[in-house]
Amino acid sequence: MRELHSRGRQFTVLSIAILLVTIISAVWLQSVSRTVPEPYLDEVFHVRQAQVYCAGAFHQWDPKITTPPGLYLISYVVFWLTGRCDIYAIRALNVFGVCLIVWESFDILLALRRANRSKTNEEDKSQEDSWQLTLLDAHKAVNIGLFPPLFFFSALYYTDVVSTWYVLKGYKHFLQSQQPNSSLLGPGVRTVFIGIAALFFRQTNIFWVAIFPAGLAVINALRNDQDRQHPTKVQDLSKIINESWQNSVLYDCPVENAGLEDCFAVVISAALVALCKPLVVLRAVAPYIILLFAFGSFVAWNGGVVLGDKSNHVATLHFPQMLYIWPYIMFFSWPLALPSFFRSLDQLPRGAFRSFSKSSVLEYPTWNPPRPLSIAAFAVLGTGAVHYNTIVHPFTLADNRHYVFYVFRILLRHPAIKYFAVLAYCCCGWAAVQILGSLPSPGRWNQTAGIKGNRNGKKKSQASTDTHDDSCPVSFIIVWLAATALSVVTAPLVEPRYFIVPWIMWRLHVPSSSASPFPTDTTRDEPLDSPNVWERVWRRYDFRLWIETIWLLVANVITGYMFLHRGFAWPQEPGKVQRFMW
Repeated sequence: MRELHSRGRQFTVLSIAILLVTIISAVWLQSVSRTVPEPYLDEVFHVRQAQVYCAGAFHQWDPKITTPPGLYLISYVVFWLTGRCDIYAIRALNVFGVCLIVWESFDILLALRRANRSKTNEEDKSQEDSWQLTLLDAHKAVNIGLFPPLFFFSALYYTDVVSTWYVLKGYKHFLQSQQPNSSLLGPGVRTVFIGIAALFFRQTNIFWVAIFPAGLAVINALRNDQDRQHPTKVQDLSKIINESWQNSVLYDCPVENAGLEDCFAVVISAALVALCKPLVVLRAVAPYIILLFAFGSFVAWNGGVVLGDKSNHVATLHFPQMLYIWPYIMFFSWPLALPSFFRSLDQLPRGAFRSFSKSSVLEYPTWNPPRPLSIAAFAVLGTGAVHYNTIVHPFTLADNRHYVFYVFRILLRHPAIKYFAVLAYCCCGWAAVQILGSLPSPGRWNQTAGIKGNRNGKKKSQASTDTHDDSCPVSFIIVWLAATALSVVTAPLVEPRYFIVPWIMWRLHVPSSSASPFPTDTTRDEPLDSPNVWERVWRRYDFRLWIETIWLLVANVITGYMFLHRGFAWPQEPGKVQRFMW
């Protein structure tokens, strides 16, 4: 009965979330279709190819198109069902796609929470906590659907939205396949089919449906196959190596306790344990090896990764892409850093922000400053990448319709600017990683809930574990960075669309915290079974999500307004409206 109530609650909340995103997306689609009724920019190629497929001419292919035909095949199915293949009908596919992304994100968040609960052997939540966690997951899923570089293309006929949905579908299946009662054959076959389907939309999806889950699967398999619990506290490297090699104990500490040396320690530990258990590793990665073999066969048959326009899409090594991603993440996600940032300011010697400490908004840990070794490594590698490997594609400086054009104009205004930017990359990278490990202090929650707790959070009570997700492990950061690097470093062009999937994967793993901008009465011993459930849920809600929602909506409104109403004309193409876009 409890499981039935839980599913009903999840269905209700998810339905409301999808309805909200549907309304916002439909308004955006109507605005675009009314102002820009004809195909714009790359839509010219995509719409034309879709209509060729709708006409049944599957053998005809536009040589300017670089991506596989997955979107056009779906458009053909829509045409077969509805008899419509006009631009409005096929643009509407991406409205549906954004709603599916919200749905998949919600399911992924539930799966991640179940995985955390099984690792900590937590019991079922109370009714209040269940409502709160469900609302948090739905709100996070809505914010993912509103992510501006993704949401913008929900009203245009581009491949990004449906491609992202298939990647999330593959990740959800991976999480479900990691459950203890999951068999090998069934999930393995579905993994291959979902992965191949994702590759029909974008070739770089191979890194997110094969490399990314394979790395996580290996870590999970090594962790689950050991007799004793893996250490989660910082240890001496020699002890880690000894435990990993002799006892096959995987070292994997939380992000909140980690430094650069811990990243190396996790890699070394995983490699040593994997050498001791090759069959465990092979069983974990078998479906992904099949996917990689299929993709390699396609590349060999095609003579390259892209289908058309190969001269302008030559794969190269472009390491500064891994620098650009950090300000990208923080530009869209700065609200998530606010509480910990204020707490860090509160620790300044003069106590300039001491007055804020009385509010529950600051019940977050103070961020640890970046360690000298990490700063030095980032500075050396970042400066080297900027100096020797900065690539400015001709398309970047030739097209002032894209926002990246203006970013690079600033970076190239003076030779020193791109080197000073390394400091900004370093700060944003540190903040993005800290957000993954920022958990609220359980002190105020414990006092509010009538449970005695340690102010420093040294003893983690049941109440504190119920109010947020576990901190992200270092192994996830390593695997995420590897998949991100493989997917973007080979691209000479810098486009916000390339970072959509990395941002979403990062955002899905940001812990949800119970904190409110409203002060709580810490002297009031209120029982957990209080009848006023909704008041308590609201008081413990993660206020960052609301600020994030407002910020994402503001960004969408501004970019939408610029696209629709701030058009301009090029001298070489008089009378033709050019529009700003991501």
